[in-house]
Amino acid sequence: MESGETSRSTVEGESVALTGDLVVEESATMGDATVEDVDRAVGAYLWRARFPDNTNSTLTIEEWGWERQRWHTFASGLEWGRFGVATDGQTVLIDPTWLRSATGAKPLGQVEVGGMMKSDRFSISPWESWYTYLRNRTEYQSLRRFAGHVRRHNDSIDLDRYLLEARPLVDGTSVSVSGELHVEQGKKVLRGTDEVPLLLTDGSFDEHRRWLRRQALRKGGIVAGILFFSVCLWFESYVPFAVLLVGLVIYLGYRFTKDAHIIIDFLRRVFRG
Repeated sequence: MESGETSRSTVEGESVALTGDLVVEESATMGDATVEDVDRAVGAYLWRARFPDNTNSTLTIEEWGWERQRWHTFASGLEWGRFGVATDGQTVLIDPTWLRSATGAKPLGQVEVGGMMKSDRFSISPWESWYTYLRNRTEYQSLRRFAGHVRRHNDSIDLDRYLLEARPLVDGTSVSVSGELHVEQGKKVLRGTDEVPLLLTDGSFDEHRRWLRRQALRKGGIVAGILFFSVCLWFESYVPFAVLLVGLVIYLGYRFTKDAHIIIDFLRRVFRG
């Protein structure tokens, strides 16, 4: 079905693509905590919880500044309330349940902060999922704002040292969404299945497709690089490995210089204060 065409008789299980304004009937859990000054309800938000490099430090986000630190994601997910897309004079509800099950993500309320946390860089992250392309707005908040919702490993965990990044969808945002259409209690509901995935973006479908192509090229380049070095190793050609080693040394030197600059700048601000 073409974008916006929902007025004709609905076929149960039909694949549809819609573009319209987001309508929030019920805010997402802790949605208000993800934004600072917006006066519109948050219907859904992508999130990722992160811990800093300086795990032995007592510096908080307010003291250090989130942009001055390197962060590692230990959990990510999607929270939502009751929301939909207004198109062709009616509202089609959106049910993102499939997105959570497809990525194995936990609800934010089940996240434990502290203890033996590890980066989820090798897991399927909803934050980087190909099914969600939310780029119009990103918020950075201390996990302290979610203190009544997330769990701490023990009482000594300082939530001010942990970061939650969120990409919220607020009421009135222009969205594009595709999935499988159903009718429940007289309401049209769009959801995803393994055969018809739910795609959700705060841009256009064309923007989403261009991003998907870039992701495919990037991942294809990584695979090609691995194959190239494997062939070089097979034929005992070590020149590419030497080039790679030199590049790694240059990169580590760059990171060290940048970190040293950040530390020196922070110390200057401390002593001046």
